[in-house]
Amino acid sequence: MKSHALYRLGWLAPLGLLACAAPQSKQPAAAEKVTPQLRSGSNELRTYQVEDWIAPDDHTLIVNAVDRSLFEGRFKSQCTGLRLVNTIAFIIQTPPQVEKYRGVVLPDGTRCQFTSFTRLEISSAPKESAATEHP
Repeated sequence: MKSHALYRLGWLAPLGLLACAAPQSKQPAAAEKVTPQLRSGSNELRTYQVEDWIAPDDHTLIVNAVDRSLFEGRFKSQCTGLRLVNTIAFIIQTPPQVEKYRGVVLPDGTRCQFTSFTRLEISSAPKESAATEHP
């Protein structure tokens, strides 16, 4: 009886190994790449749908797209040194679409992922003064 049980286990072992070795099905990741290091306002930056960028602090990046729409990128954690660098690389999907940028890479290789990257709605309507004269 024991040899019969061992015989069955002998056949199960190779099947278990095959299951472990079989490629696991994964969701295909979006094609992601990193742009070269680019200076704000450079001609090369336009290739990636960006006109220029500014970092007011190490938590925020403001991006001006070629269509003049503005985006605010907020980082998961502080992107130390962001406001001090004069070039950055963008983590993008291909084809490049500004609204889908994922983060930036600093010249020293530091990767900073966005928590959010949203279009800013800027109102162009003039604000009315509360102190207007009425006849």
